[in-house]
Amino acid sequence: MNKLTKVMTSAALSVAILSLAGCGQSDTNASTPQEDVKTETKVQEQKSPLQDPKHVADRYLSYIYDAKTAEIQDITGASSSEFKEEQKDFFSERAGAVTPIEYPLVIEYEGFSELYTPEKIKDEYATAMVNYFEQIDNYSIKNVEESENGAEITVETEGLAMNALASQANSYMDSLIGFDQNLALSKYPSDTTQKANAVLQFWAMGEIFQQGNKAPMLDQPTTFTMYLEKDNRGDYKATEDTMSDVYSGSKLDTYEDGK
Repeated sequence: MNKLTKVMTSAALSVAILSLAGCGQSDTNASTPQEDVKTETKVQEQKSPLQDPKHVADRYLSYIYDAKTAEIQDITGASSSEFKEEQKDFFSERAGAVTPIEYPLVIEYEGFSELYTPEKIKDEYATAMVNYFEQIDNYSIKNVEESENGAEITVETEGLAMNALASQANSYMDSLIGFDQNLALSKYPSDTTQKANAVLQFWAMGEIFQQGNKAPMLDQPTTFTMYLEKDNRGDYKATEDTMSDVYSGSKLDTYEDGK
């Protein structure tokens, strides 16, 4: 009887040990709710900031308004120097679309004249415009609407008063002693002279910027939308139209004096 009891006790003890071992292994492998939260938090922490459209939009606006360069290659696909050239090309191309800048200007000053080549006119105008938009101080993102392929961003900003800027350019030309508009446009064919007046304004805008001119701003903020596309990794990028969205939305062809 004692022998049977001993055998049974040993068997029961073995089962108990196996059960405890099994329980211990189960407890080791099972994750607690607290661990699940930590894992989820870690995944969230590893999410790329480029997957946040507001972050990407804010970065892009800082390139245009503040001349900053953080993450510019990732967002635009261009280096900071390449992006600056793209900005200048944007304005050069649009200036030429108004009136082809194909001939030099002959600018008469007091006692001497100077020849401005088409390349110099476009370069100085484009440089001025890039810098005029960098004079915008106040802007903010008002809304973000995400979709499967991208995001539409609503921006409120100070805006350039373009006609007021043109008036500044005209006033500058009027102030030049000895300036002769007919002489200035003498290299242009007679049938294009009237349209070529725009070339004079482009030239003057570049000149007044070099003399420290500040761009006239609208009295009230303006609102526009810009679009970002989403790649297959979920990162947001600027499109070929994003620059146009921002520049076109940050100005008005207005007769307001600005401030």
